[in-house]
Amino acid sequence: MDNMEIVIIAAATVAGPILAVQAQKWIERAGERRKARRAVFHALMSNRATRLHDDFVRALNLIDLEFSSGKSAKDKAVINNWRALFGEYHQAPPDSAPIEEMRAWNERISDRLVSLLSAMATALGYDFSEEQLRRGIYYPKGRLDLEQTQLAILGGLRQILEGKTSLPMKLTEAPSSAELVESQIAMMKKSANAYAEDGALRVRMVDDKKS
Repeated sequence: MDNMEIVIIAAATVAGPILAVQAQKWIERAGERRKARRAVFHALMSNRATRLHDDFVRALNLIDLEFSSGKSAKDKAVINNWRALFGEYHQAPPDSAPIEEMRAWNERISDRLVSLLSAMATALGYDFSEEQLRRGIYYPKGRLDLEQTQLAILGGLRQILEGKTSLPMKLTEAPSSAELVESQIAMMKKSANAYAEDGALRVRMVDDKKS
């Protein structure tokens, strides 16, 4: 055995454990990345009926972080669909827009979201149809009514705080009594008699020494 063979054998002996450790680390990182991606997808799927939920918004903002590092066509499809949805969000009509325009925008948002979820499902190995992603949502009517009520209350408070509207008030009943009404009428009569016909206030001087 010459010196070169000895060097090769020694290098293989040393490199074997090193390569094994590196391979284990690579497998662990890949597992952690896949786990993080699944968490993003689960958050979007479980909250796709409540798109104002914090978990839904947080998951959207994690897409770039978790999927941009991938170089596969499937990962790029996720990023492209997310950017399309992001752009649609930033083209929201003003609050004063006609209801038809708001409805059309909401439909475009729904279409973009379904495309994004479909791309993410493909990248993660899930098999969901577009119909499942769009319709397969359970959201009780009571929960929907509660959410709409909360939004209406917050919107009304905002209008009041911004001075765009006022708080409506209606007096349905006021406490009163016959004695109180009579005393108020008597006071008003005395106040009226205290003024002369020309509107001047009558003043009477009283000498305290004579009284």
